[in-house]
Amino acid sequence: MTNRLTVPSIRFSGAGSPLRGLWPYRARSNREGFALVAVIWSLGLITLMGMAVMIGARYRTRVASSYASVVAAEAAAESAINLGIATALTGVAEQNVRFPLRCRMPGGERVLVTVEEETGKIDLNTASPAVLARFFTALTRDQSLGARIAERVTELRHPDTKDGNTGPANAPPGAGFTTIMQLDQVDGISPRLFRSALRLVTVRSGRPEPDMDAAPPALRRLLNLEQKPLSPARGLPAGGSVTIRADVRSSDGTRFIREALVSLAEGGRPFLIREWRHGDIDATALTPLAPRDDTQAEGSCLRAVGAVAS
Repeated sequence: MTNRLTVPSIRFSGAGSPLRGLWPYRARSNREGFALVAVIWSLGLITLMGMAVMIGARYRTRVASSYASVVAAEAAAESAINLGIATALTGVAEQNVRFPLRCRMPGGERVLVTVEEETGKIDLNTASPAVLARFFTALTRDQSLGARIAERVTELRHPDTKDGNTGPANAPPGAGFTTIMQLDQVDGISPRLFRSALRLVTVRSGRPEPDMDAAPPALRRLLNLEQKPLSPARGLPAGGSVTIRADVRSSDGTRFIREALVSLAEGGRPFLIREWRHGDIDATALTPLAPRDDTQAEGSCLRAVGAVAS
């Protein structure tokens, strides 16, 4: 007689199955989980887009505010230059306007107005080759490079040269340098060298060498000359050409520098503005500024405004 083991079969389907309702439940759970993930991602994207819009709006507002500050500082700088010229040439004895002039403009901007005589600078048109070589050698700290630049400057003074060069590109026919901005067209002048030389050269002095009594301290230091004692504040010279420089600082920290090349008592006119330039902020390190006296500065501006108004 043979013993046979009978294994009962387990059925997973049918009316009596204990797992009959499990699979629909799992399908519903998967759909609900996917929907939850989709909602979370959508909320994240909406939040990210909202933050991007807010940051963009804030950036545009800041850019617009910064641009407005620069425009206001530029207008204040030009006004300060015109104010300095007007007050110095009114002939009102009691105004006693002197430069450097520190003042506060009606808009609240602090202004420093300085005057530099062109006779104290290196003239690109009339300086001797030896003076040019010494100047550019001191700037470049390379005697060979300084001599080459000086030679090139001398060549550009004359329109008719052996190589057919006709001088700086924007100079009129038959003329040499008409503005110091043409210095960047000289071979060997790098942007850094151009910025260093800009405040120390001129095209309006007509001298073979600078007048050391009127030379700026930066030029005297560059050429290893004895520094002059600090001179008291003074008015504009009676004639010649000067560069009037207005350094403006707004209350929000914006800074703008404007320069004007002005010829005084020339051609029957009391003054003539020959050129407006955007000053280089980095070049201000060439001339250290005196400590600021806020009380005296505000008084100087009030006197200037009162003299013009009268």
